[in-house]
Amino acid sequence: MSDLLWLFVPFFLLVLCGWGAVRAGLVDPGGIGALNGFVLFFGLPAMLFRLGASGALIQPGLPGLVLVYGLGGFTITALALWLGTRSGWARRDAGLVALATAFPNTGFLGLPLLTGLLGAQAAGPVAATLIIDVLLLSSLCLAWAHRGASGAWWALWWVPLKGALRNPLLWSMALGVAWWSTGWQMSHPIDETLRLLAVATSPAALFTLGAILARAQMTAKAQAKMRAQATPDGVERGPERGHERSAALGRRERNTERGALLALVGAKLLLHPLLVLAAGELVHAWGWPLSGFGLSTLVMAAALPSASNVSMLAEREGADTTRVARLIMWTTALSWLTLAAWAAWRGAALPVAR
Repeated sequence: MSDLLWLFVPFFLLVLCGWGAVRAGLVDPGGIGALNGFVLFFGLPAMLFRLGASGALIQPGLPGLVLVYGLGGFTITALALWLGTRSGWARRDAGLVALATAFPNTGFLGLPLLTGLLGAQAAGPVAATLIIDVLLLSSLCLAWAHRGASGAWWALWWVPLKGALRNPLLWSMALGVAWWSTGWQMSHPIDETLRLLAVATSPAALFTLGAILARAQMTAKAQAKMRAQATPDGVERGPERGHERSAALGRRERNTERGALLALVGAKLLLHPLLVLAAGELVHAWGWPLSGFGLSTLVMAAALPSASNVSMLAEREGADTTRVARLIMWTTALSWLTLAAWAAWRGAALPVAR
């Protein structure tokens, strides 16, 4: 396992570089949108289009892998929504936290890491996760977040689904597969341009991931400070017993919040991949053809940390970004160890490591 840990070091060092650049003031947080735009609209689409055009996204057993990942994803989403509701969170907060729990950082970390370690053949299973996460789980969580607003449940689901259908990653995969199906040869200048964009994607995506994490952390701290300044404690002082009762209540709330966060971190890094593995065994028992390599890739994809872009989505939706930012930070920090442990157990990366 120590060899696997060293294999992951360069990827997480690039994330740390992006985080440190923002924290040190070398990169303006307001400029992260430009980095994010390059990765989301140019780098990753170029990488996925080339993979699709090469036929790497067409693999035997891919429909079964989509089913496996969907079963695991819907289960972890339901559990996260239940935990948020049980903790007394607002629907909007519970929906965004559930999305962060179920949605791995496939674009910014998973594609560069898994295709870099396992080869282009990992692109098919990873692409299958994007179909479920972008189209279905994100739409479900956002519909839950907006539940209670005017409109039927179908209308609440349809609005985020329309947004997901415009995702450039899905379109680039579809166009790449369509190009492959024609059998046409791509001209050298276009192919070389796409290759250069794809080569630049991995370091740019990892650096941007670190920058987004730093920005989310700074935003969460600023919001926590504003909430602390808005509380009446210290302004209107009641009886001493009342203050003691208030302090005890505050401690219980903080302990409950920490317990919920710890449970969500464990659910993302440990339970989510375990559910995908269990779904794979179940689907295989039903008679669906599944490759061991494909299932192992899906397990590692599920073990990825929470998607960093959920923090910006939570900001836009007016949800509590502090919870989402903490979940993203902790899952990213701990995933270095858990990813290596999953890879060692499943044996998916061992041939590459050697």
